[in-house]
Amino acid sequence: MRMQDKRCSPRASRRGDRIHYAGYRKQKILLLSFSLILALAFLSADSYSASDSSSNGKGTPISMELRDVELSDVLRALGQEHGINIIIDEKVTGKVTVSLRNVPLWDAIDSILKGKGFTYIKDGNVVRVLSAGADEDLMTYTATVNYANAKEIEAFITKVLSKRGSIASDPKSNMVVIRDIPSAIERVTQLLKQVDAKTKQIMIEAKIVEVSTNAAKDLGIQWGAQYTKGDVTVSGGAATTTTASTTTSSAVTTTTTQPLTGAWGSTGIPFNINFPAAIGATTGGAALGIGILAKNAILDLQISALETQGSARTLSNPKVMVLDNQEAYIKSGTGILIPTSTTTVGTTTSTSVTEKEAVLQLKVTPRVINDDQVSLKILTTRDSFDWSRSVQGTPPKNTRETQTNLIVKNGETIVIGGIYTESDSESESGVPFLSKIPLIGWLFKRDTKTKDKTELLIFITPRIHNPKD
Repeated sequence: MRMQDKRCSPRASRRGDRIHYAGYRKQKILLLSFSLILALAFLSADSYSASDSSSNGKGTPISMELRDVELSDVLRALGQEHGINIIIDEKVTGKVTVSLRNVPLWDAIDSILKGKGFTYIKDGNVVRVLSAGADEDLMTYTATVNYANAKEIEAFITKVLSKRGSIASDPKSNMVVIRDIPSAIERVTQLLKQVDAKTKQIMIEAKIVEVSTNAAKDLGIQWGAQYTKGDVTVSGGAATTTTASTTTSSAVTTTTTQPLTGAWGSTGIPFNINFPAAIGATTGGAALGIGILAKNAILDLQISALETQGSARTLSNPKVMVLDNQEAYIKSGTGILIPTSTTTVGTTTSTSVTEKEAVLQLKVTPRVINDDQVSLKILTTRDSFDWSRSVQGTPPKNTRETQTNLIVKNGETIVIGGIYTESDSESESGVPFLSKIPLIGWLFKRDTKTKDKTELLIFITPRIHNPKD
């Protein structure tokens, strides 16, 4: 059998070389075309000034127009163009279509990766691109909360954690412990910088001013008469009582004249008309008494008058310092014990009492607005006991209260409430019909006039104390 050695002719070999070279040339042309597209895509970004390149930490604004390009190629091109060291995980695959105009570099990278379910982590000068959460190792991050309450900010931190993340807080040390993927941990650290900031404090000063005035006029008259003729004596307003004597065996009648009105005149006879003003040793006042004695008649007249005027001014000045958006109150008061029931067991008697309190109170919740205004939720209360109207030793309580919401400038004083009361009263007591007779009617009556005024004003002044103060 003849063996035939088949060898390629030089001509066939040259033909294969030409085909291989043509394929290589085509691949090179495609690579150069893609590079040209990227160069044209970044051309508009070069027109921006250096001052705008990274002023906000998000990189130079870029514009891109790509269609159906491998994601890894886009990332490598961005890294080469902007000097970024990029490590791409082998599972980061797929094609993307990008159309961006003047978008910051890192916003553009973040948007491109999120669209395909990927993320990135900055580690110094190196950027790692990998799957969002699935292939990341969990890490533990602990942070001590300095100004906020660790338990209260859990709700804020939970919103930025991934599905695999968890958080716990320790009230004793005011510390939070987070376990999550690195990208979520980075979000937590940024959030803590904003939430855990030193809270402003506000000094709330209140002035409660109460001014009261009172005036009263009281005019009264008393008079009586007695007429005697022979054995007959007529004395107005007198009653006769008879008492049997026990000192002797015979019955002796003693006659005593008592005034029906409960008072005696200066001459010793009872008054027929008794409408005196409210004068006395403790209240003061003036009285003018006249006694006229005749042969058979006696006239006793007394005019009494009282006029009072008074004024009082009460100033209360409560102050309280409170953290921004926190409630605070300050209270001062007096309590009295009121008997409620009495129990007797054998020879022992016990009395139950309850406490009644009159307080001066300021309750406020401030909130700082734009560092120059304060929103206030205020409740002010001022109580006092009115001992002049006590019932069985228990005085009624007068309460003045104001509740409001308002906005005040820092350091500005504003009046939040005013209560003005005025009462006028006029009373007349006298003998029916006779007290209405013109000119002489004043001989049979008493006139009393009172006028009371009370004014309450409440002033509020908030002052913001900044953390640096």
